[in-house]
Amino acid sequence: AALDNPVARLFERGGWVAFLGLFLMGLALNLTPCVYPMMGVTVSIFGAQGAAPLRRVVALAVLYVLGIAAMYSALGLLAAFTGGLFGGFLQSPWVLAGIGLLLIGLALSMFGLYQLQAPAALLTRLSGSMGASAASVFASGLVVGVFAAPCIGPPVVALLALVAARGDPWFGFSSFFVLSLGLGAPYLLLATSSTLLRRLPRSGEWMVWMERLFGVILASVGGFYLLLAAAPRFAAWIVPAALVIGGLYLGFLERSGRGKPAFRRFKRVVGAVAVLAGALILATPAGPGIAFAAFAPEQLQSAAAAGQPVILDFSADWCVPCHELERVTFADSRVVAAARRFRALKVDLTHYDSPQAERFRRQFGIAGVPTLVFLDGSGREVRRARIEGFVPPEELLRAMESVR
Repeated sequence: AALDNPVARLFERGGWVAFLGLFLMGLALNLTPCVYPMMGVTVSIFGAQGAAPLRRVVALAVLYVLGIAAMYSALGLLAAFTGGLFGGFLQSPWVLAGIGLLLIGLALSMFGLYQLQAPAALLTRLSGSMGASAASVFASGLVVGVFAAPCIGPPVVALLALVAARGDPWFGFSSFFVLSLGLGAPYLLLATSSTLLRRLPRSGEWMVWMERLFGVILASVGGFYLLLAAAPRFAAWIVPAALVIGGLYLGFLERSGRGKPAFRRFKRVVGAVAVLAGALILATPAGPGIAFAAFAPEQLQSAAAAGQPVILDFSADWCVPCHELERVTFADSRVVAAARRFRALKVDLTHYDSPQAERFRRQFGIAGVPTLVFLDGSGREVRRARIEGFVPPEELLRAMESVR
């Protein structure tokens, strides 16, 4: 049953089409929330190259993407062959706090407080050579791979299941490598264009504003990770707060381009739209979502005795799509109404290394979070209804309807 998924069916056909499909899946991962801040990191790294020859910038950009691919492939193989959660290492509050502080540190450099570069003596010694820059850029790509790891979705879960079932190291590495190349492809273009944009005439004013924009994004995501470490329930407030505060700063307080009326009007429009969007989010209270009870094994026996179907929500505090499910899908009035005929139970996998979490993962075959498992009235899983990753309310409603 674990191999009855779209990725497995894609590889049943064989040929280059299957790997092309993996590449396109990697491209789609760039639409996930935890990948967005990496665009700002990329601009800050390659924008600092200044007037470097285009050939050198392209070579460094390739190394950058290879760093992403190396880390993503290693994490994918590790998760597949150990049966662990993809990105499960992020369950530690210390790791989450470290990532948050690192992103905030990068954001401060984009606000002009300091500039990240190698020591002058080292640059002088290695002038004419790209060795030190190549190593640092490759390491930056490795870091981006770490940040991309928790962006789990249905395609990644399906690929993990396929790799684990085959048990072929070469297939596992090559498939995740192709997937990560799709993830890294936009960064190759972004790295090259960030240097080309630096060479455009009269680009200083708007480029400074763009750096400040990416700085706001980085600081917001850094704050999100810090809240995940310290107070996960408040992490959802980062988005409206970032829109309001960032809109006020970028639209009305940031000083670049004050001598250009057209650019000043553009900034004000962008700032006003951001503030309005943040205010609308704050003014729209979330509805009462599905009332999940804490999972206990005896509740499954009780539900089966009563002939009541069950929804099991496997989630974790550090899981970004889990919070998105709670905020969007579980709060939908149609979903709440349909869930009344189910016994809704939440299985907390935040502490991944605990014996209890490992027992639950093995019992239900959980490859990643979020995962929704549906049991019918007799206590058997309805496998076709299983959901992995974030889904909109309509898809969850179809899964609930299929459980009789």
